[in-house]
Amino acid sequence: MNTDTAVQTPTREAVIQRVYDAQNELKRDRQRGLASLNTLFREGEPPNPPLDGRTTGQVVAVDIAPIVTPLTAGLLARWMPWQGKTFNAANSTGDNIFLRSSMPVARVLFPFYRDYIDDGAQTFRAFTFRTYIAAGQQDPDRQVFKIDYDSPANPPFTIRRILDELVQITDNYYLGKAHVRWWWGTWQLVVYFALQKTSS
Repeated sequence: MNTDTAVQTPTREAVIQRVYDAQNELKRDRQRGLASLNTLFREGEPPNPPLDGRTTGQVVAVDIAPIVTPLTAGLLARWMPWQGKTFNAANSTGDNIFLRSSMPVARVLFPFYRDYIDDGAQTFRAFTFRTYIAAGQQDPDRQVFKIDYDSPANPPFTIRRILDELVQITDNYYLGKAHVRWWWGTWQLVVYFALQKTSS
């Protein structure tokens, strides 16, 4: 998909290879790697048809601060509790899927949050969001699929400050940007992530 020129829709394998190449580029030249991911993101469009059901997730790149970024990326490479998202297209809502083994950590980090949803033997769901189409936070010339966590049900000083954006790159592959609004009011892109639809 490309909103600038009419080109053939890339295969999922080709897109995954571009993401993999960008991840490798990050190790050599961080800014060039991030630029490659941003270029790919800008080639996408809002999901069509709208996302509905379960997806599996992957953290593609972390970009927070010089010291925090490698520490966070190293931790997530060893233990990734986030597994993906669920979407309800009819209600324009959804939530996140986590490994059940991360529940003790979640209860420590979010002691007053109570809206955990049992999701079977291995996972649970949490942190609802609403979805809509709007201009990109850092790409105002592009329409993107917003995943907005600013809901009274979510922890106010952390989760409610997150705003995800998603575009469909090709069939069954979606690239996202996760932004956080810091306490002083500035928005920052902190994570690139990918989603793929699952059969269940």
